[in-house]
Amino acid sequence: MNAIKHSRWNKVFTLGLILTGAATVGASPYQVENIALPPNCPPEVGAIDFAPDGTFFVVLRRGDVFRAQPQSDPEKWDWQLFASGFHNGCGLDAVTRNKVRVTQMADFTEATDTDGDGTADQYRIFASGWGLSGNYHETNTITDDGAGGYYIAVGTASHNGPTGEHTLGDYSKFGRRGRNFAAVKWRGTTLHCDAEGNLTPYCYGFRMHNGIHRDQDGNLWCGDNQGDWRATTPLYHLEKGKFYGHPNSLVWDPTWPANKDPLATFREDLAAYNAHRTLPVVQIPHKEINRSAGEPYVIPDNFPHFPGQMLLPDNNGTRITRIMLEEVNGEFQGACTHFLDNGGLRSGNHRIRFSPDGQQIYVGQTVRGWGQPAEGIQRITPASQEMPFDIEKFEITPKGFKLTFTRELSKQPQARDLKFNSFTYQSKWTYGSAPENKAQHEVTEIVPVDGRTFSVALEGFEAGKVYQLDLPAMESSKGEKIQNQLFYYTANQIPTGE
Repeated sequence: MNAIKHSRWNKVFTLGLILTGAATVGASPYQVENIALPPNCPPEVGAIDFAPDGTFFVVLRRGDVFRAQPQSDPEKWDWQLFASGFHNGCGLDAVTRNKVRVTQMADFTEATDTDGDGTADQYRIFASGWGLSGNYHETNTITDDGAGGYYIAVGTASHNGPTGEHTLGDYSKFGRRGRNFAAVKWRGTTLHCDAEGNLTPYCYGFRMHNGIHRDQDGNLWCGDNQGDWRATTPLYHLEKGKFYGHPNSLVWDPTWPANKDPLATFREDLAAYNAHRTLPVVQIPHKEINRSAGEPYVIPDNFPHFPGQMLLPDNNGTRITRIMLEEVNGEFQGACTHFLDNGGLRSGNHRIRFSPDGQQIYVGQTVRGWGQPAEGIQRITPASQEMPFDIEKFEITPKGFKLTFTRELSKQPQARDLKFNSFTYQSKWTYGSAPENKAQHEVTEIVPVDGRTFSVALEGFEAGKVYQLDLPAMESSKGEKIQNQLFYYTANQIPTGE
């Protein structure tokens, strides 16, 4: 397929160090800066966005919305309180400099500054209708639909927190069961909200899709959180009416029998479960690459590195994942590796926006009680307009893969230099699942295409597996060390042909 389109700053991390570990070895080509929010302001970022005029907005989980004009000097951001009173706002659309829309726990609210004094004085509910149990986990995020409306990712509740004695909206006893549950209306679903605020279910089967993104081709994407019915961290391509694997939300699907417990049904019959669900387009190893997916975001064409590919922040790690997608037999699938691994990046990463000129990445962070507090906003700037030395394209072929690097190689690798393994994941009721059906694959052939591209054929190559590639310590023709040595490709499909 073609590429998918789409505080005070107190310290600057210049990422020139050699990062240790199996995945990332090259010198990182990014500078990371910390933005401190106003004094006495808990930096628990729910969402970030740019208004059309370039004003930067942030909604904090404790209820406030601030705005500022970004400055090149990280010490000179002039924050202004724009709105307040939101209940754990985690979705934000900066409609204009004077109007924002925020998804909070119970509804989708619009706040407007009608008199131009810089502070919102009019609040109205733009849309509502999903349920609220009182559980802390029931957050909601948004992306626009391109026609004045939105898609809303409505999260489930967690067994780690209680529900209220009185709930908002319809209640389901089947939906209340399980580790992450959908006791109240539309929890664990993705909704469509039209320009008038009318809500309709779009698709089902989510645990906690903490971030949703529509690219400029109209494709809708989300990640999810590894856990029950999530063997590992997934990336999903969302389509109307489909089920994405977490059973509890099926109680809100009108096509599901009202007297049938979806959790019990699929726990007792994994074959039926697998037949009913839509697989992730990329299955991302939980420990090695991404522990808890935030908001996916397609890199714009004017960003100098990997335009058209996708970034997926890790809410439980100091890293951002890079995803290389392609379309095979009419379905999306692809490879993943690190875009940035540590090097000054904090944990809690779950929101991404690019600056209006496309040259910088802003990351919003909240840890939600995991690990050490490391929250707020960071800005990532490429140290060079030239892409780092890395795999640029990871494409499947009928016999194996074609790998294209960002620069010419110092020498073509030999078959013995490349290590390919494969495995599968089976999502079920347990909290995450270990890889299964592990196998090693001998490289039977390497065919050079040009100085930066070669194809490999693998013994025992088949669909339905995740393939792991461990690269040797390769160098470019300029002597640069490769940025990443660890890659994973989800081969749901294998193309036909020679």
